[in-house]
Amino acid sequence: MTNQGANDDRRDEVWQGMVNWDLGVGGGSHVSPILWRCDALRAGKLYNRSMFGTREEAEQFAQRMREAEPDQIFSVESIRASQVWN
Repeated sequence: MTNQGANDDRRDEVWQGMVNWDLGVGGGSHVSPILWRCDALRAGKLYNRSMFGTREEAEQFAQRMREAEPDQIFSVESIRASQVWN
């Protein structure tokens, strides 16, 4: 929505409640200082790293990936969110 000000300035504004901030990790209801990291290793080197809001999500992801990518090793561990975001 664009508003026209008194001095003919144009500025963009958003109506309150019309923006949904979806940060991904664990869904909108998840608020925790703990995240779950799932690392995929191939030939001893980090191949991929994924973050999850709950241990269940991370374990389910790792299990599906073990079936799809049997040549990779997947590990799940908890970390503090402050290690990822300030």
